[in-house]
Amino acid sequence: MIVEDVSSALQTIAPLEYAADWDNVGLIAGSATWPADSILLTIDLTEPVLREAIDARAQMIISYHPPIFDPVTALTTATARGRILLEAAQRRIAIYSPHTALDAVKGGVN
Repeated sequence: MIVEDVSSALQTIAPLEYAADWDNVGLIAGSATWPADSILLTIDLTEPVLREAIDARAQMIISYHPPIFDPVTALTTATARGRILLEAAQRRIAIYSPHTALDAVKGGVN
């Protein structure tokens, strides 16, 4: 399985067009062609969660809240977000967020 397979499956559950205009949903980081045989689910992608994904050898993280929401003006190790994104990319761990697309589907929270 590859990231695109997982992304497509998630989009049948929570189509990205259902997301709020202001939201950042879909594949946030990584490549659609990367392997995705092991996936970690989380509400928020924090440094401890990334460490858990690395320890579990996850190839993809589905994070309900997008780890990139506000504009990124720099991508360095000086911030937690920068460390998370750089480490995930270095280890070829893709990141996907369904956020408000998942909220808006029938049975979602909205």
